[in-house]
Amino acid sequence: MNKFLLSVILVVYVQHSVYGYRQFREQIPNGEFVPSPCNRNLIWQGVGHQAKSGGGPRNPFGKDFAGEGFTWTETLCRKDSDADGRTNGEELGDPNCVWKQGTIPERTTGIAHPGICDPYNSTECISKNSFLDCTKMAFQCDAVDSDKDIKVVDVRLNKSSVPAVETTYMCQVLDLPVDKDYHLVAGKPFIDNADVMHHIVVYGCTDDAKFEPKHLSPNTCFMNRLEGCTDVIAIWAIGSSGICYHKDAGFRIGPNGYKKALIELHWNNPFKVSTYTDGSGMSLYLTPNLRPNDAGIFYIGQMYLEIPPGVERYTANSTCTSKCIQEKMKDRISIVGAFNHMHYLGVSASSYITTDDGRVLHLSHEETYSYDSPKFVVLDEPLVLEEDYNIQLKCHYKSTSKKTTTFWGESTSDEMCYTFLMYYPKNNWIGDECGSYKQYDTCSYDPDLRKGPVCDFMELANYTHPKTIARTTRLYSTCEPGVCKDGCLDTVRDIFNDPCFQEHNLERQKSSMRSNNGDPAMKSAIMEYFYRIDSCNAELAREKCGTKPWPDTSSSNSNFIDLAFVLFLNMLVFYFVY
Repeated sequence: MNKFLLSVILVVYVQHSVYGYRQFREQIPNGEFVPSPCNRNLIWQGVGHQAKSGGGPRNPFGKDFAGEGFTWTETLCRKDSDADGRTNGEELGDPNCVWKQGTIPERTTGIAHPGICDPYNSTECISKNSFLDCTKMAFQCDAVDSDKDIKVVDVRLNKSSVPAVETTYMCQVLDLPVDKDYHLVAGKPFIDNADVMHHIVVYGCTDDAKFEPKHLSPNTCFMNRLEGCTDVIAIWAIGSSGICYHKDAGFRIGPNGYKKALIELHWNNPFKVSTYTDGSGMSLYLTPNLRPNDAGIFYIGQMYLEIPPGVERYTANSTCTSKCIQEKMKDRISIVGAFNHMHYLGVSASSYITTDDGRVLHLSHEETYSYDSPKFVVLDEPLVLEEDYNIQLKCHYKSTSKKTTTFWGESTSDEMCYTFLMYYPKNNWIGDECGSYKQYDTCSYDPDLRKGPVCDFMELANYTHPKTIARTTRLYSTCEPGVCKDGCLDTVRDIFNDPCFQEHNLERQKSSMRSNNGDPAMKSAIMEYFYRIDSCNAELAREKCGTKPWPDTSSSNSNFIDLAFVLFLNMLVFYFVY
């Protein structure tokens, strides 16, 4: 075993039995995506058991499943095991009882639990569900329990209406104590509406943060990138009861630390309910008894995912290279914690360090990953990062339940591949990321490390940024599809002079339009944006005088079709501004 022993804090119910029952979930339709009746944003891993995690007594469906020899038969399909008026097949997406193992079920949405009568708390179901316990595991943290000087500060979003769309990011800037310096040593979620909460991130805001009055109230934020408020200081993911940090470090709050925080909530509303409201947040545990080090968090990850449907195993890799580490690390840092993050197709994940002499130093290793049961790994002995090390991340997925390709994205129906790493001292590391886009090192894109005209993707991703609005306003006022009007040539020439629109940056931007499987009007707006940019192609080609002409975006082989990310953002501008 590696000398850096891992003590794993299980922030939810320990899933000791998930390992043994995964094969049973594969033997029923949609078995890996059966929701919990207590919270439909959570998966019930032990489908045939009374306990969510599996093991122990069987529920009515588990008994019937065992009676059929642990096989999906027509008899089992047509039974109503939980006596709630729907057959097992109807609840599991096989209403006609034709599913065979290894095939995609007739329906993959609207799945219900076949072994728990639903609605679980209705008059008809309460007596049938006597074994069901929807209470949550209490948060435990020794640092909080043993420190009599702990101060609890709540950061919560003002109660707001939840839009009737699948995915919404909502942000708000809030005050932190400034009477003295504290260390943030733990965080616990306050969940106001469990039906929509997906995750919470709390960012510390530096003294030079640039926010407007609107940011002091709840506002949509399309994944926070508010300048000066990008330092992650607390994370909660669905299924977690809280997070407890390493004993040697904390996040500094107060006169010499963060004085304000930005809270970001991700709402997942797959049924597009229009009556929901939410005011969730986190309780931050602060101590005036400062620890030896100020902590920071950065993440590694693969920012391009294209997972084909119907495969047993697909692997995504990401590397924080030694070259990137040398650029970002001003002096050695000690890594003391790790937190993996994927969505529901994720089945296992591992982050580790490779050294120049061939050693492998493990950070986090989840042989069985559960999106509903995140684990924050604390290293008993801090791992000192050297400049010639590489940090590796492998994410493994299973897409046998999918009929279409799954891309990187912020929705739970999309996928991600990240590991968040807690380290100290904070000031020895520049920025908050060190990841990959396909095989490319993202250091060259990091505005904190720029040594020339590189694309500031974080600025580009902010559709409310003045430069983005100005670019789109000018394009729509001077250019029309198919006609090179007066003034349009200067507009598109300036656009192509922007580093974000030059060919060496196009590769990073490929996946976003492909991942937009929804609103045709949105795609139409995106294509209109392209056609306007294309309106002076012939004139630009003549200016090149013998060099390769600008490609026509109407061609299926056009490089400009690869400007998906930019189009998606400017489509948003089109909606918000016009």
